[in-house]
Amino acid sequence: MTQPLVSLAIDSVVPFTTHKVLRKWTKVTVFLLCLFLGWMTDAMAVEDSYIAGYAAAVLQHEFNATNASLIVKDGVVTVYADSLATLDRTKVQTALEGIPGVTRVEILEGVAAEEIPKTAPSDAITQTIPKPESKFLPNGLLFDPLHADPRWPHFSVAYRGVSQGPEPKTTGSANFGETFSIYRNAAPFNGQWEIAFQGGVFSIFDLDAPSADLVNADYTAGLLTSYRTGSFSGFVRIYHQSSHLGDEFILNNQPKRINLAYEEIDVKLSYELFDWFRVYGGGGYLVGRDPNTLGRGTSQWGAELTSPWTLLRGKIRPVAYADFQANERTNWSITSSVLAGLQFENARIGDRKLQLLLEYLEGPSPNGQFYSQRTEWIGIGLHLYY
Repeated sequence: MTQPLVSLAIDSVVPFTTHKVLRKWTKVTVFLLCLFLGWMTDAMAVEDSYIAGYAAAVLQHEFNATNASLIVKDGVVTVYADSLATLDRTKVQTALEGIPGVTRVEILEGVAAEEIPKTAPSDAITQTIPKPESKFLPNGLLFDPLHADPRWPHFSVAYRGVSQGPEPKTTGSANFGETFSIYRNAAPFNGQWEIAFQGGVFSIFDLDAPSADLVNADYTAGLLTSYRTGSFSGFVRIYHQSSHLGDEFILNNQPKRINLAYEEIDVKLSYELFDWFRVYGGGGYLVGRDPNTLGRGTSQWGAELTSPWTLLRGKIRPVAYADFQANERTNWSITSSVLAGLQFENARIGDRKLQLLLEYLEGPSPNGQFYSQRTEWIGIGLHLYY
């Protein structure tokens, strides 16, 4: 039977129309896919740029890193550094890994400037840490605190059991103070120097007394200028210290009061043999003194251990410190101060840290009015550093 002509026309048009529509939508799909892939590529480039800027800011402003550069590709951050000096590699790595979009961090230390890749992959982002420049009220300090020094200004509270000496057998210590950098600039030998103000109050209380009487308070204030290059640092300081007994302690004990006050110029040098081991030492001279029979010479040395391993993903770190002082005013008898415990830190906020430390001290007392008396105590304290 012969098929109608109209039916043949319809059957021929339908396949042709369907094919045309499919071709059109295929082109649209391919076009949209290309746009999407292009957008993804741009998004990845923007993300790497964001990571590079963020990482450079963290290294520069939170860790005060210098002589370093970094390359970011697909979320992988590679840091090239001639030397990171005292910077804790684990802490730096933890801080960089916390940046959104970072998948891995590699820190390559001991890389000279000429060894850093001059041409990064075309799809990688390169960022250079700016060289040190003059700054007013900069972040951090060039010289790290002497943690076991009983007279290094910082915030702390402690409970102590005294087994030797005239001081109360159960004492509480409440200290506050800080070192503030005022101005910093570049210095020779790829270093930096700064001038800082330092001040603090160191007090002890008789916890056996009904009203926890104030026993002694020492006040310090001074200026220091510091220098750092790589693992070496040091400072020259001039400061004043005066000592005062508490009123209740005087009324209840009738002690022979000494109007103790002096001004000292001292020099301390420090070197990080490893990123976890530091040694320091130095001496000083009293340029003003009351009473005038005080011996003028002072000396100090010590060592600090900071564990390269942390607990709870970089939040807790074991530490141990030892400080030794021998001064002419105590006939060069040695005061030994040893502290050990846990440090609580956050890699994203630079040098701020909280420490819970056991402490032991033996030798001439660091508490001003009792400087000529030997003491010995064991205690536990909470220490805060900014």
